[in-house]
Amino acid sequence: MGAMSPVRAAGLAALILSACSGGGGDNVGPAPSGGSSGGGTPPTTTSQPPSKEAVPTSFREQAAVRGMTHNYRYSGDINPMVRQFAGGAASGDVDGDGDPDVVMVGGGDFPLRLYINNRTSFTDEASTRGLVTGSERHSGPVLGDLDGDGDLDLFLGGLQGDSSRVFLNDGSGRFSDATAGSGLDRMTSLHTVSAAFGDYDLDGDLDIAMAHWGTERQASNPGETETLWRNDSSGGTLRFVPVSGVAGISAGLELSASTGVMGVDIDYSFAPSLVDINGDRYPDLLLVADFDTSQVFTNNGDGTFTHATSDSTINDSNGMGSAHGDFDSDGDDDWFVSSIDGNRLYENVGGRFENRQGTVDVSDGGWGWGSCFADFNLDGHLDIYQTNGWFAENPAASEYSSDTTRLWMNNGEGRFTDMAAVSGVADDRQGRSVVCDDFDRDGDVDVLQLTFDPQRQQFLWINDLQNGNAISVKLAGVAPNTAGIGARIEVETDGRSQFRRVGINSSFTAVSSAEAIFGLGDADEATRISVTWPDGNVSMRVNVQAGSALTITHPDA
Repeated sequence: MGAMSPVRAAGLAALILSACSGGGGDNVGPAPSGGSSGGGTPPTTTSQPPSKEAVPTSFREQAAVRGMTHNYRYSGDINPMVRQFAGGAASGDVDGDGDPDVVMVGGGDFPLRLYINNRTSFTDEASTRGLVTGSERHSGPVLGDLDGDGDLDLFLGGLQGDSSRVFLNDGSGRFSDATAGSGLDRMTSLHTVSAAFGDYDLDGDLDIAMAHWGTERQASNPGETETLWRNDSSGGTLRFVPVSGVAGISAGLELSASTGVMGVDIDYSFAPSLVDINGDRYPDLLLVADFDTSQVFTNNGDGTFTHATSDSTINDSNGMGSAHGDFDSDGDDDWFVSSIDGNRLYENVGGRFENRQGTVDVSDGGWGWGSCFADFNLDGHLDIYQTNGWFAENPAASEYSSDTTRLWMNNGEGRFTDMAAVSGVADDRQGRSVVCDDFDRDGDVDVLQLTFDPQRQQFLWINDLQNGNAISVKLAGVAPNTAGIGARIEVETDGRSQFRRVGINSSFTAVSSAEAIFGLGDADEATRISVTWPDGNVSMRVNVQAGSALTITHPDA
């Protein structure tokens, strides 16, 4: 399908301006019912004949029933544009009981929530577990092991000059504020909307990539945009250093188009990802950004990056949300970007991206925001969930406010069909953030969607898929990268290979857990599962039964 309609295109500028004014030890056990090489090399196994038509699934909305009642708003003086899209959520097992818990941010009179997952319900325990942020406004929470002790710590991006913060987990799911002295307390960016964790220098610990939409680049240090922070922690002391300048990222950002609704020399990035797109094991930096500034930086392996946007067909005019995954099953990470003027699906071809907007049916997503790749019907092909909406209270934006959530199901031949309505998720609220995870632990992927709507703040879509087999994989890596972030997992079934990259990346102010869920279709086992770790080591398992929940441990852990 093509880009957005002429009516939408004509009204876009006016809408934005109007808004601006206003080894051993593997844990292998049953889960509840419910292969290729890197760098773009095609799978060595033959592909299973795909179905011609995508198959839908079915969802039930369960947020309030399961105890999620977060009020997703900010109080106090905050930029009206930032108020409309900031916020977000992150999922991860903070208390170590095996199921994903959820952090939702807020600000001022609307505090942060930490929803502890009890499988059938959620309980907010933020204050009793040490997550108290006072009147500060935050966005883009991320859960990951920053100090390398085996549990999930929390990063929060600051808004309107409020501090970005990092909280360390003591192993039981209780947190303490470790921001002071960490280096993050010296950040000068006005807004930190989203963040991602990844080991860009392969030294074993998790670094942080950030997006600072609405922040003036030249405000205090023109050579340092605070996009990339290197983790230099040691001896139990948390320490981050801004390295965007010396890494060559700041120079690339300064070459971006200086335009938009907030003046010149503004950072318009929304969603960062650290993903190895060329198969050299070093994570590259992908930035989804507004006003023609989405960018690609390839990792040189020496601590520096090359601005490589021009090597790819990156032409989303107003990039908002981000997702990466192997939609065409050729063994590398492709890139989905939600955009007002038509979503882009960038196919990875030998480490470069080519726009497939005109050949796949995912272009018309309305005023798109958060998104994710996941195999919702467990047929072995990655589908796309995307939310949308903008200014429901603005009559001039009525076409955008009536847009419904998209659920594009992949038929296995590179074509997608929107099945949101038949699957029960065609909501028309002001959607913003998306988290995809198996919240009820029945083996399939559920969706948490946050909205900017005072009447309905979140939707928890529980996947009620009745057919299809799956295997879930978590990794136990060598400290300090205890979750194996950056590893490559390949699963082979019935002569067909699929893979996932283990990552902690932003989909737009939101991050899903690092668990990988593989749909097996009708197959009753995976003939081979292989993990290529960030250090190049390989772990292998064979003849793994469908329904298994695996934790695969690094050979040296």
